[in-house]
Parts: sequence; structure tokens; C-alpha cells
Amino acid sequence: MQEEVKGFDFSRSRTPMTVIAAVRLGFHLAILLIILGFQAIQPEFVNSEVLLPVYVLMAIAFSIHSIYLVFFDRALNSWPITAFLFFFESFFITGLIHFTGVNQSIFLFLYLVNIILCGFVFQRRGANVLSLWTSILFSVLMIMGPELKGQALFFAVGLNNIAFFAVAGLAGYLSEQLDFMGRSLEAQGKDLRVLRNLQALIVDNMATGLITVDDKGVCLQANRAAFEIIDPIPRVLVGRTLDSFLPGSHAAVSEALAKISTPVNGTIERTARIDWIHQNPMQGRQTLELVVSRLPIESELNGFIVTFHDLTRVRRLEFAMRQSEKMAAVGQLAAGIAHEIRNPLASMSGSIQMLDAGFSSEQAEEKKLMRIALREIDRLNNLITEFLDFVRPELIKDDPVDINSVLRDVLEMAKLNKNLRSEIQQVVRLNATRVIPGHRDKLKQAFLNIVMNAYQAMGDTPNPSIEVESKDRDDTVVVTIRDHGCGIDEVGLRRIFEPFHTTKPKGTGLGLAITHKIIENHSGRIYVESSKGVGTEFTLEFKINPQGVNKLSLADSERANEDFSKAFRGQKRSGHG
Repeated sequence: MQEEVKGFDFSRSRTPMTVIAAVRLGFHLAILLIILGFQAIQPEFVNSEVLLPVYVLMAIAFSIHSIYLVFFDRALNSWPITAFLFFFESFFITGLIHFTGVNQSIFLFLYLVNIILCGFVFQRRGANVLSLWTSILFSVLMIMGPELKGQALFFAVGLNNIAFFAVAGLAGYLSEQLDFMGRSLEAQGKDLRVLRNLQALIVDNMATGLITVDDKGVCLQANRAAFEIIDPIPRVLVGRTLDSFLPGSHAAVSEALAKISTPVNGTIERTARIDWIHQNPMQGRQTLELVVSRLPIESELNGFIVTFHDLTRVRRLEFAMRQSEKMAAVGQLAAGIAHEIRNPLASMSGSIQMLDAGFSSEQAEEKKLMRIALREIDRLNNLITEFLDFVRPELIKDDPVDINSVLRDVLEMAKLNKNLRSEIQQVVRLNATRVIPGHRDKLKQAFLNIVMNAYQAMGDTPNPSIEVESKDRDDTVVVTIRDHGCGIDEVGLRRIFEPFHTTKPKGTGLGLAITHKIIENHSGRIYVESSKGVGTEFTLEFKINPQGVNKLSLADSERANEDFSKAFRGQKRSGHG
């Protein structure tokens, strides 16, 4: 434990004591240079016998200070050693004055310098004690000296002693004030450090990402949430430009800042919000909500703050909810209409068949028209049947389904379909290891609808390819089907799962609507993201069976799939189906 005396801890005073030692040695060197210079310039006025004691005295002083500097760190923790140096310094100055002449000595001011330095170290009490010691030495020197006698001696001793104690009081006062200010600054510094650490802790543990960007678009600060949401490659944000980890966002942010800087109805908005699509290298496509605001003027930094959080799941759930609401409304309305249409269709079909039977073989044109009408009635009846299947509630099976196996079958069927482009490249990454509960045939129908649409969307695309991926994520199995076709515009994307909405000349508009219903019946979620001229991506998420599925069931399922695939390929080769 460090020794503490009179409220001072010299182990914490390394810098001030270093400065004091340097000042003291500087004066000693200056005195030595003055004496040597005087001896060199006017050697005839210099008595070597007089200067010899001065050189001896200075050698002793240099030796003592050299020893002090060698053991400087130890001496800082021992106040008597430091005090001894100040007392010795007064003795040294007294000897210097004695040997060079008391009358109008140029070294008298060194007493005051020594007292002032002592006041900075030992404050008022130490300065007063040193002043008393200096006063005794100086008074003895003056009384024993032959230069001054009587009243002149009295005034010289009195005035110098008053000066000693006045300087001691002033030095002690200044030292105490400096010490008080130093303690106050130290306390304030601790408070600022605590506040800074608290602020850093809060910012770093926010669930919302936060980055600070200068006017050149370079990231100056980023918290942990920002790093986790963006998941940058390379894995660093600070020092990189905003466009390097959120491509194209700097221009959008600058535009938003320009808008909020323009007064609207006499008021200026403080923040701007932007929905930004980010292609995360690890998590895929994300929807980020960026909240942008300028840095305050007090910060003396021309830049802005961007806070953001991942709204991908929120936007997807909003989309799914809108689709569910539309499906429910359309289903309730259309189911009743479909039933009402079916009865007149049956009457029309029966009447036309009776009319057809009444025509003779010579009336071929009339019979041809009758058959066309019957075919169209059958087509309309099939459409209504398909739609009723779409709106009718279903009981979904709870069989173990291997998603990978279903996807392989669907891709094989698409590859062998003569009505689709055969040169479309299939990029398949089936990494899911778990099965889901559901109806295998229904899931195959849902996947087939998506894959067929993807193939048809790439009808005129050069170097077409479809990417199919499955993977495990937490308690779900995620399937992604991505094409590089014509894409879907914003209007079409909003209506993509609506019944009877189609962009195909001969489409019914029920394929994706049925797909949506099948996925929902399997407690799954389906999300669509598309850009016109770039392509479309379907993401399907299925909850895994919480009770698990035994290996035997999975093996049987895979064996059945293989048998089905072999039979299907055999039919294709033989020209059937």
C-alpha cells in the first residue's frame, strides 16, 4: 500500500515532480554556465580560491540530485526524501550566496523559486516550513556577514523574510487551488467516463441497428445490432462507405435528408423513413426500415445518423394477412355464385344434348356447333369444380413428408414436360434434413404450380436457370424457388394469389391461389419477391413436426417416391400419359 502523508500521494505526482526536478537542474546548469562564462571573460577579476568552494558545493548538489533521479520512482513514495531536497536546496543557495558575496547577490531570487516549487508539492504548510528554514539560513548569513550592519541589516533581513513568507502563502494558496481544480476535473472526468460507458452500453445493446455516417458517406460508428442485421462481408462496418454494405443507399439517404431540410407548412421534419431492400449475404433478401436524421450542429460533424431494423418478417406477415383476408372474402362470395351457376349449366348441357340427338347426320354443321357448346359447358363446369375445390375446407393429412424428395419429383416432371423449355438449367441445393407433417400429393401440386410458372416466365430469357434450395432454419424447413425470368410488376405482385388473376392467355388464374391455400393448410407461409425484368423468388416456410418422425417412415416415403419417379419416367419413354 502506498504511503500517504498530509493528504498527498506522491506516487500520483510523477509528472509534476519530474518538471520540478528539471527546473532545479536547469537553474544549477545555468549557474554553472554563468560562473564559467564570467571566469572565461574576465579571468583577472576571478579568484580561484573563492570559486573552488562554489564548484565543490555545486558538485555536491549535482551528486545528490543525480542519486535522487536514479531512485526517482522510489523517492516519489517517500515524502522525507523530497522534503530533504527542498531543505538542501535552501542550504545550497545560502552557501552559493555566501561564497559569491552577500551584498546584492544575483542568487537571492533562487530562494523564492525554491519556496514556490515547495508550495506546489507540499502546499501551504510545506511552503511555510521551508520559508521558516530559509529565513533562519538567510538571517544567520546576513548577521554573520560583514557587509551590512545596524539599521540596514535590520531592514534587509526583515524585508527578505517578509518576502519569503508572502511567497510561501501565495504559492501555497495557488497550489491548493490547483489541487482543488485538479480533483474537480478528475471527478468530472470520472462522471463523463461513466456516462460515456453507459451510453456505449445502451447503444451497443439496442435491438435497433445504429450507424453514424459523415458527409462523405463513411461509417464512423456502428453498434452490435447493425452488424448482426447487415451481416457484412468483409466483417467490418466502421471505416467503410455506406454504399459498400448497403449498395445504392447513400443517394437515397441524401435525397431523404434534402427533403426533410425543406420546410413544409413552416415546419421542418427531423427524420425521414425509407424502406430499403438489402441482399444479405447470409440471410438473403431483407426489407429494412431506415430512419435517417442529421447530426446536431453541436457535434461539429457534418453527417447523419441511420437507425434501422429488419422488417422482412413483418412485411411478409402483412402480405400474408392481406392475401388471407382477400381469399376469405372472395371464397365466401364465389362459392355461392359457383353453386348457382352449376345448376343452369346442367340444364343447358341436357338441353343441348337433346337438341343434338334430334339433328340428322346431314346437318353436320349444326351438330358441330352443338358439340362445341357442350365442350365449353364441360370446360366451364371443370373450372367451377376446380374453384370449389379451392374454396372448400380440407382435412390435411399428417403424414411425414420429405421435402427434398417432393422437390426432386417436381423438377423431374418439369424437365420431362415437352411443353416447357428443355434447356433451362436447374440449380438444386437440397440441404434440409428434417421432414414435415402434411399431404405429399398436395405439396407436390403446390410446388409444381410454382415451378411451372417459373419455367413459363423464362420463355424468352437467354441462358435461363431455376434455383431450388431447401434448408433447416430454427424450427422450420425453408424452401426457396428462384427464377431469372420476366419478373412481376408491383400491381401483379399485390394480386398474385387472387383467384382468376392471370397474365397468361389460356390461364385460369387459380394455380397460385390453390398453391397459397395448400401452403396455409400445412400451417406454412409463402412469400414472394420480384423485380420486373430480373426474376421472381418464392420462399416457403414449414413448421417441422414437433413430435418427430421415425426413420422407418422416412425411408418408406423415399422408397415410394423413387418407385413413382421410375414409373413416371417409364411412361414418358413409352409415350404414354
